[in-house]
Amino acid sequence: MPTAPSRDLIRGQGIELKPQDFQFISQLIKERSGLVLSQDKLSLPESRLMAVARKKGMKGLEDLIAALRANRDEELARDVTEAMTTNESFFFRDIKPFELFRVNVLPELLKNRADKKSFRIRCAASSSGQEPYTLAMVLKEEAAKLAGWRYEIVATDISTEMLDKAKVGLYSQFEVQ
Repeated sequence: MPTAPSRDLIRGQGIELKPQDFQFISQLIKERSGLVLSQDKLSLPESRLMAVARKKGMKGLEDLIAALRANRDEELARDVTEAMTTNESFFFRDIKPFELFRVNVLPELLKNRADKKSFRIRCAASSSGQEPYTLAMVLKEEAAKLAGWRYEIVATDISTEMLDKAKVGLYSQFEVQ
């Protein structure tokens, strides 16, 4: 049975994280991404941020947090934020939203935008791009309804690394399956 964290240190995987440092990282992540890092996720910053610390030539999390506190280095803050995101993406992930889009949203969109014959869809938290590409496939299947229409899918994500992968649009056999 797991024990509650001590007041002085939170221990996990041989890495020590002070509660005030966990709070600082949690607040930084929330401000930059909207992600809420709860106490039950103590091992998450420990495991993910050690890689950032090593990449930046730091000895550990204490150095990383000290650097963040000392000056809001935008690149470091971005790397920390990106490290804390979960980049999970699949083609036709959770099929129901795509079917709801096809059956409910698209007909209404076409009706409401008939005078302009154009629309833009923002696909937020698109990670490496499978969801926006899936949306494009759904629209391709509806090509007859979209004849003469202009549309755009704008994929966004907090992770520039994931967006770069999405722009390339190359996926392994595993990712396609």
